[in-house]
Amino acid sequence: MSDVKVKSGTPTVWADSADYAGDGGTRTHQIDLTDLADAAARQGAKADLGATRAEKYAVTLCAEMAIAPASGATVDLYWAASPHATAATMNPGGCTGADAAYAGTTGDSLDDSLKQLIFIGSLILTSDTDPVLHSMTFVFSPPHRYGMPVIDNNGGQAMHSDAIECFVAFTPIIGDVT
Repeated sequence: MSDVKVKSGTPTVWADSADYAGDGGTRTHQIDLTDLADAAARQGAKADLGATRAEKYAVTLCAEMAIAPASGATVDLYWAASPHATAATMNPGGCTGADAAYAGTTGDSLDDSLKQLIFIGSLILTSDTDPVLHSMTFVFSPPHRYGMPVIDNNGGQAMHSDAIECFVAFTPIIGDVT
């Protein structure tokens, strides 16, 4: 008789190299969410999840708001999947493959460009006072080996003036037959 169990692999973690405290695992890729304004978005550096990768990932988004947001406001997480390793090649929605502000494609609104990305989930914020760490985990299956996260702040407030606790972590969910 065999049992199928699940184990966690080593996470791929996007965080800021200058501020990150390491709460989501060792930082592997750059994204700086410092002062990310309300109604603004930021993209992380393009990552390689591996030729042999997990089918599913536990994706954790952790953000800290500068001022208490309205309860129920969101920070939305998207994935820009790419079949190509080069940072600026074959990325959807105008993503560059580098840590940078994300405005989408030329001539389109941010909302229209976000529709070209894969929506992972919304981090639902609470109205707790600053500093409050908001964190949520989703399950996601990336369709390509390469890609980058895009964070869209709809929290009604800017994120904190440092990114010490802000990160996106993709932790492989691996089936283990024993």
